[in-house]
Amino acid sequence: MKPLNKISILLCLFVFNSCYESLDFKQLDAVILKPILTSALIHFTVVPSQFFDSAGVQQNSISDITNIDGLQNVLTEEYLVKLDFNAEIKNELDRGVTFTVEFLNSNSDVVYTFTPIVIGAEVLNYTYLEEVEVVFNPGILDSNKVRITAELENTGTPLDINDTREFVFKSSVTLYIESSF
Repeated sequence: MKPLNKISILLCLFVFNSCYESLDFKQLDAVILKPILTSALIHFTVVPSQFFDSAGVQQNSISDITNIDGLQNVLTEEYLVKLDFNAEIKNELDRGVTFTVEFLNSNSDVVYTFTPIVIGAEVLNYTYLEEVEVVFNPGILDSNKVRITAELENTGTPLDINDTREFVFKSSVTLYIESSF
């Protein structure tokens, strides 16, 4: 007998003798999809010279607003259950830095403020995580901007404008989606 015939006979035996069940579509009602999406949010590096205005006067805080569009879609508006804000910070400066992170709506109104992040002087590996449950903070879904403010600890001594030490701020957001059929 040829090898092809042997394979054909074995395949036929397998198909005719295999177990089967009728498909139960009611099982689909119990299926819940739970994708997790992570995206970079904001990344910046600041050196002491950036704390000085054009007149050479030191400012103790700087702020920046960045547009984010990730929360402005049907998927997140209807199915987002939680988001995690993650940050990694390196502070080489000789003074502490406090970061304030605020989510803003299209009118620049604050819809959610994260717990202030306080980093001591010369802390080179700081991580931060804050979880936000959407059911308790539904206003966060209106966010389309994020404002980050960095405020230096006031030590009474001015920064050296030529200092090359820096602090680095990297952040990401993780979205937890839940959807059923």
